Amino acid sequence: MTEIFCDFDGTLTNKDTLVVLLNRYTSSDWYAIEERALSGEIDERDCLRSELALLSAPDDQLMQTLEEEIRPADGLKELVQLVREENWRMQVLSGGLIRFSGSLWRKWGYGDIPLYANDHDRDDDGSIRVIPAITPRIKNLCNHCKRWHLEEAIKRGSKVVYIGDGLTDFCPAEAAHVRYAKGTLLKYLQENSLDVTPFDSLLEVVEDLRTFKVKG
Repeated sequence: MTEIFCDFDGTLTNKDTLVVLLNRYTSSDWYAIEERALSGEIDERDCLRSELALLSAPDDQLMQTLEEEIRPADGLKELVQLVREENWRMQVLSGGLIRFSGSLWRKWGYGDIPLYANDHDRDDDGSIRVIPAITPRIKNLCNHCKRWHLEEAIKRGSKVVYIGDGLTDFCPAEAAHVRYAKGTLLKYLQENSLDVTPFDSLLEVVEDLRTFKVKG
């Protein structure tokens, strides 16, 4: 069995949902938090919680903004079509919030493909409080341990493909047999001498995956 695991924000979408919301509804303070995470000063758990605590706009307003600005990435339709043609298994692993990413995913017509993410509620002051995804944590560094999903697939004897672009993809991509990356994930994998195929568009990933069986 071949299993395809994809990051959501910035990989299957034209923009990162959380970046859109943070840029629209908060100050530039969130950039400093992100830089601390990228430098390793804080882990992803604290990064996400600190960034989202800056958001206090109501969910319906946030969702409306996302519906206006977030679109499927070029090549998503073709990727899903290929997965279905080949009878591969596909899962989407988001480091964001399920009520936002999940709503978009279903609206785009892909509700039959599992999407896993964190949840959220509100503190007394109205700011967002992250509820970590209900998955075991291997390194206990992230709110949603994406790597756990890959490790389970490997235990099933599957060949695992990972497609991603950012900080929450570093750890799961390490476990994959085949990697496609852009952005900070690409830089991380190259710096750590891990085999990776760069991409700008998912159409490139689809084209390469069509030779996947030939490559073994």
